[in-house]
Amino acid sequence: MTPVSSAPTIRMRRSEVSSSCQVSVALCVHNGERYLREQLDSVLAQTGTVIEIIALDDASTDGSTGLLSQYAARDPRIRFIRNTDNLGPSRSFERAMALCDNAFIALCDQDDIWAADKLSRLLSAIGSADLAYCDSEYVDAAGASTGQRISNDMTMMSGREPLRFLFANSVSGHAALVRRTLFDAARPFPEGVFHDWWLALCAAARGGIVYVDEPLVRFRRHDGAFSTLGRDKAGRRPPRRNHFWLEQRRNLAAAFAATTLTGCRDAAKLLIALEQARAEHRYLPLARILWRLRAVAPGGGVRVVRYLRLLLRFIRKLRRARKEQSLLPAQFRP
Repeated sequence: MTPVSSAPTIRMRRSEVSSSCQVSVALCVHNGERYLREQLDSVLAQTGTVIEIIALDDASTDGSTGLLSQYAARDPRIRFIRNTDNLGPSRSFERAMALCDNAFIALCDQDDIWAADKLSRLLSAIGSADLAYCDSEYVDAAGASTGQRISNDMTMMSGREPLRFLFANSVSGHAALVRRTLFDAARPFPEGVFHDWWLALCAAARGGIVYVDEPLVRFRRHDGAFSTLGRDKAGRRPPRRNHFWLEQRRNLAAAFAATTLTGCRDAAKLLIALEQARAEHRYLPLARILWRLRAVAPGGGVRVVRYLRLLLRFIRKLRRARKEQSLLPAQFRP
């Protein structure tokens, strides 16, 4: 087993950590031994704030468990928990976040590298908002910069317009700091949606979202990475990607419509219109609800252009999803 870092042991009692802590870091790991040490060291090196780390291993079969155990034994800021069964990312993050006691929670992946002032910068920026997040710099498997950021690939959104986050999401969990009260309001995480997208949607409907236009995370892109952001997608596109695109938004709309948050009624109407377009090939109801929501359509340009772009994208995805469905063997069709 690879030895842990030679950094000096922190001489603090666990009670001293919990009493002075400002931010809980929810770190979830699954077979992440290869890059885990570098990430742990970068989190432990945070400046300007006192942290604790809730390190949850999701039934790893590599050396992740041993590495986390060693780090926890030498640094009281780390609390190590292990899932007996593999729960997957969303359920693991929900469990790890539930174990956090502090007013602010930072989500942490196993293979990135944080700037030393990441948490203090987000903590300073969040103000009265429910969520603050930053840009991320793409790095390769060795940690070398690619010269690109997430903001090169998408519009980084902020504010208090939840319906905008129904159509698209720019908040990556690894870059986010959330209030514990937001997590409490957003749980349980709904099935079939990404947990960071759901948290962003709920945050935009509550206290709002703040964006810090600085790459405070080195976002490692490698073949084993869960997210496809910043990766070469050639040959990696899922066979039913249009169906998946629509299902994500349908599941989000269904979960959000079941809340009492701002925008829930519009989400319910969008859900009905999507179902009519999918099952009955009727696009007029979808066009009408998207026209009502044109002010929050993602992207640049004037509202009408954004509306038309969004409507055409939905229609294109619906048609392609039907084609994907027709190509499935009969026994796999719903």
